[in-house]
Amino acid sequence: MTSIPKTVAGTRTPFLERIEGGGAEVTIDERLVAITDPQGAAAEQYRMLLHRLRYARSLRGAAQGGAVIAVTSAMREEGTSLTAANLALTAARAGDSRVALIDCDLRRGTQASLFGMGARMGLSDLLQGKCEIGEALGRFHEGQMAVIAAGKAPVEPAALLASPRFIAALQTLRSLFDEIVLDVPPALATADASIVAHRADGVVMVVRAEATPRDQVASAVRALSGAPVWGLVLNGVDPARVPRPLPVVKGQLTAGK
Repeated sequence: MTSIPKTVAGTRTPFLERIEGGGAEVTIDERLVAITDPQGAAAEQYRMLLHRLRYARSLRGAAQGGAVIAVTSAMREEGTSLTAANLALTAARAGDSRVALIDCDLRRGTQASLFGMGARMGLSDLLQGKCEIGEALGRFHEGQMAVIAAGKAPVEPAALLASPRFIAALQTLRSLFDEIVLDVPPALATADASIVAHRADGVVMVVRAEATPRDQVASAVRALSGAPVWGLVLNGVDPARVPRPLPVVKGQLTAGK
């Protein structure tokens, strides 16, 4: 794993402007509110989540290299991939960190679709030795951020994630990035989540409001077998129940409406 792009290795400058170097603009999913609606209430909630996670990590003591946060859920359709993507984008837009978003859902990865990346080498290809880490990294134009898609679905995803290649890949990413966000499959659906969660500094469990039973969440936490769960993210909350952020006028907070 020695093929590191010059735009990544040994520099703090932003990544390339587009995921693919062609002339076409990248089309991203409108639900990536950290970009599409950065002043909205949802984007503000992601900023709050980011800083709470950073504070939680500071209390626990930092591992050497970049911080690794795994984002998972009990079952599918709870918003894990969107939460991971928006969290990574929020960190990148803050401008003080180099950020990597890694799609560890090798069975049904969605980050390539969310970011309009198209078909490209991804994590599964990297772990099978079909490409180097620099070939799998896709740079995104919003700040200092890179994305590794899931790649082609392999026959044995859990075995790949439990392999020494995955450990080595994370070590390399820790040396290149300040924050690494892992999009992880559901904890109750596969063995993958427990494997990946134990490689992270902390785990965030995404829970869909008024949909995910409490006992299912508890079972998911137990399924992670002692991995460091830092907290829960309540997803799908009625927007009317979320206070809008106060507007900023001439550098000062106003009362808002």
